[in-house]
Amino acid sequence: MPNIKELGRLSGRHPAEIIKGFKVLSAEHYIDWDVSTPIETTIIIEGWERNVPYEKTPQQGAESGSGGTNIDYWLYH
Repeated sequence: MPNIKELGRLSGRHPAEIIKGFKVLSAEHYIDWDVSTPIETTIIIEGWERNVPYEKTPQQGAESGSGGTNIDYWLYH
């Protein structure tokens, strides 16, 4: 996990904004982080958004030729 200085460089955000975002992610249980510890001690629990429908792109629909979902490729191929 990068430190706060590296996160600021990569994201273009100020440390206060990064800490605020980490607090939100921690409250929503996407990460495990104690505010009193450095950011680089964070543990990622869930690295994707919840309850977001995944739709086929036109390219995927053309390739599969069926009415499957994005996960079908990994489950059935």
